[in-house]
Amino acid sequence: MTAKLRRSALALLVGVLITLLSLVLRGVDPNLLASLRGTGFDTLQRIWPREMEAPQPVRIVDIDEASLKELGQWPWPRDTLAQLTTRLFELGAAAVAFDIVFPEPDRMSPRRIVERLPGSQKALISDLPDHDEIFATALEQGPTVLAVAASRSTADESSITKAGFVQAGADAYAAAAPVGGATVNIPILTQATKGLGIINLDLAQEQGVARQIPFLWSNGTRYFPSLVPETLRVAQSTDTFILKTDDATPNAIESLAIGAFEIPLSELGQFYLHYRKNDPALYVPAKDILSPNPSDDTRQRIDGHIIYVGTSAVGLLDIRTSALGESIPGVSVHAQATEQILSGQFLLRPEWIAGGELLSLLICGIVLTVASIWLKPWQALVCFVALLLWLLASTTIAFRHFSMLVDITFPMLAATTTFLAAIAMRLLVTDREGRQLRSAFGHYVAPSVLAEIERNPQSLKLGGEMRDVTVMFVDIENFTPLSEKLPPQLLVRTVNQLLDAATTAILKNKGTIDKYIGDAVMAFWNAPVALSDHQAHAARAALDVRDAIIALNRIPNIAALLEEYQLPQLGVRVGLASGPACVGNMGSTDRFDYSVLGETVNIAARTESSCKHLATDLAIAGELTEATKKLGLVFAGNIELKGKTDRVPLHAIMAGDSSATEIKKLAELAAALRIAVIPRRLRSEIVIFAQQNPALSAFVNRLLERPRDFQ
Repeated sequence: MTAKLRRSALALLVGVLITLLSLVLRGVDPNLLASLRGTGFDTLQRIWPREMEAPQPVRIVDIDEASLKELGQWPWPRDTLAQLTTRLFELGAAAVAFDIVFPEPDRMSPRRIVERLPGSQKALISDLPDHDEIFATALEQGPTVLAVAASRSTADESSITKAGFVQAGADAYAAAAPVGGATVNIPILTQATKGLGIINLDLAQEQGVARQIPFLWSNGTRYFPSLVPETLRVAQSTDTFILKTDDATPNAIESLAIGAFEIPLSELGQFYLHYRKNDPALYVPAKDILSPNPSDDTRQRIDGHIIYVGTSAVGLLDIRTSALGESIPGVSVHAQATEQILSGQFLLRPEWIAGGELLSLLICGIVLTVASIWLKPWQALVCFVALLLWLLASTTIAFRHFSMLVDITFPMLAATTTFLAAIAMRLLVTDREGRQLRSAFGHYVAPSVLAEIERNPQSLKLGGEMRDVTVMFVDIENFTPLSEKLPPQLLVRTVNQLLDAATTAILKNKGTIDKYIGDAVMAFWNAPVALSDHQAHAARAALDVRDAIIALNRIPNIAALLEEYQLPQLGVRVGLASGPACVGNMGSTDRFDYSVLGETVNIAARTESSCKHLATDLAIAGELTEATKKLGLVFAGNIELKGKTDRVPLHAIMAGDSSATEIKKLAELAAALRIAVIPRRLRSEIVIFAQQNPALSAFVNRLLERPRDFQ
């Protein structure tokens, strides 16, 4: 196995391990994940709240602030509640359910007051009515339901429920919400009402949001209904619930049948609420019911409706938070659940959905891990985004078209974690290959640049500074014949050999490669690292470029290639210039290069172009430093450069040492040309020098053709 495959296998292992850990975490399902999942379900409801196609016969008689102000503070005397109950049945209520527990006798009842009087006075008013008896009589008038609160208080089973249960399937006592005791109503009211339903909501498990109602409770040997199913049972005059459970799996609830309705439940007997926005039309103030002459609108809103009696008064502390984020009365939770059942609008979360979520998590983890390792980063990112969109789309379709709650919060979180971990692993693996990358990068940028970047990463930003630099342009000579005669493959190979030779010479002399411009190279010295005598280094680099090209022509395959296509020997022209320039990172915020700008760059480029006019291959413009003067230089005249008003002094770089006899002689002859009128003797001397030094003859002969350049 290659090193690359081993590293890929290691990265794959890391991704798979993170995915497996995510699966285990989802299996444990800590409160944080449950909260995240609940928030995801709430988001779906907030985007698409429940809409009723037709109004449902459900109303809330609200003990609101206005009713308390008109009828007195809570608790009201139970003869008032009796009057409220009687009036509701007179107005045609189909059933009346109180979201209130009456665990103690009415303290405001006359009979309770009489018990505190002396014996002689008790006899005088012993026949006064008892409010609890009056309320019990009102409850007996029609289908009524009272609330029971699950608690630690001990209570007889008959005081908790009046319903019977028929179970179809395996026992599911352990699945239903546990109830060890209850706070119940006083016996006279328990006997008078037709139904009893538990009103507790497990808000702690749902982080304070009323998302589910436990429709079934159990003490291990018997089932107890909650307020909503009990109200529907009483409204239909049905005695028995039919509980459907899984035949093969114990403690797996499927549904609860109540008369004409079959309600799908979770395996734990929970009913998922799908809220509609809180509607004032759902509420009828209690004071309107107790009005001596209820309005026709009030009659219409009560007639034929299931009535829940509860309170929205803030001081009575029965305010809940819905999945829509609204603060609603607790009684509204029961009313909205009843609306769902009557309209057949159920939210489903079968047990197999959790398995599907785990499978999607596993698939996403593996796909993202493989993509992060084998694809390019942008391709892996596209794959990651596509998977997230797939999760969002599947959840939306399941909710909108199938009324199913599918959790994408944890799969998305796990997928994101896996993707980032795989990418991080890839970067770590890439960093192990950093030396190889720096070596490859060094073919284009000088090692000094790499070292400076490594020491100061913050330098990689847009901006620059003014520095004295020496700029070099290297251009291939006779490129047109090369491009016309050589096939494309041979042309590219030959040009690359020329550029490689020039690059090696530049980097050897501490230069920085700026860029490759077709068949040309641009380089500069004294940036980013300061370099003393940078002009001399650049001049020596030019001489090394010349030597490298001469050596290239001696390579047998190059010589044979030139002979085959009848081409002249390979050559280059090099122009140098020193002076101030702006050096730094230049480009856009996304892509930039370390480069140099300024007049010095233009002069160097024009100097390279002037080499042909001077009949030399190496030339340097401007003033010379003492270190540069030690090289074999010859004054080539004050040359007109494009874009420059004044002529610029140019020197031809002949050799690396100024002590050579022929170079000294040539320098003297060129200096002598600066006189206004060239003597015949000087002309003869120059011609003789050209005949004696054939290698310099082209440059020497051109001197006599350019008298104006020396005046």
